[in-house]
Amino acid sequence: MTTTADPIASRDRLHKAYASPPADRAGSRAAALIYRRDIRPALPRPSAGPVIDIGCGQGHLVRLLVADGYDAEGIDASPEQVGRAQATGLDRVQLGDYRQLLLERKGQLAAVTATDLLEHLTKDEVLDTLDHVFRALAPGGVFVARVPNAASPLGAYVRYGDFTQESSYTARSVRQITAAAGFWSVAVRPCPPAAHGLRSAVRVAAWKPVSGLCKFALAAETGVLRGHVVTQNMTFVARKA
Repeated sequence: MTTTADPIASRDRLHKAYASPPADRAGSRAAALIYRRDIRPALPRPSAGPVIDIGCGQGHLVRLLVADGYDAEGIDASPEQVGRAQATGLDRVQLGDYRQLLLERKGQLAAVTATDLLEHLTKDEVLDTLDHVFRALAPGGVFVARVPNAASPLGAYVRYGDFTQESSYTARSVRQITAAAGFWSVAVRPCPPAAHGLRSAVRVAAWKPVSGLCKFALAAETGVLRGHVVTQNMTFVARKA
C-alpha cells in the first residue's frame, strides 16, 4: 500500500498545531540581543530606504527596527503570530505571502531580513525566495538571514528540534545559493552566546575554549585552517551589486 502526501499541506498542518506562549517575553529579549549584535551592524542607515522582515512572527524584529528609525514592516503566514503582533499595537505586521509583497516592492528595498525562516522551506522554495528578495532590493541592498549551521557539532539539536525544518546550511552552501540568485558578495558570521547577565557571561566564557576545540578538529580533518563557523546558528549578509 502506498500513500502520497502533499509536503506543503503537511507543513501547514504542523504550523497550525503550533501555539506560542501566552507572553513571549523571552522571545522579545532574545530578538533584541540578536538584533543589536548580528543584524543592526549589517544594515544600511535608516535613510537608505524601507526594510521588510519576512516570516516576522510576532514582529519583535520589526519593533526594534522601527525604534531605530527604519521604515520597517513585517509579514507572516501565521494568523496567530500576526494577531499577537497586532494585539500589542504593532500595525506594521501583516498577514500574507511574503513573495507577493516582495513582488510589489521590486527594486525599492534597502534591506530584507529573515531569521529562522529559510530552514523551513524546500530547496526549490529557498531559491525562489532568494530570487524574490534579490528583485525587491535596490542596488546595494542587503539580505540578512539567520539559519541553522550544519557544520556545528551540535547542529542536529537545531536541525531536528522542529519537525517542520527542511534543511541546514554551511558557509559553502550559503555562498552557493546566494551566488545562484545573483548576489555579488556574502559574509557568514557565527552566532555565539550573548552575555546579558552573570549566567550568560559564564556560558560565553565556557563557549570560547569549546568552539576553539571544534575549529581545531575541523581544521585537522579538512586542512582548512580558517573560516570555520561552529555555532548552532549562523547569520549571513548577502549584498546586491
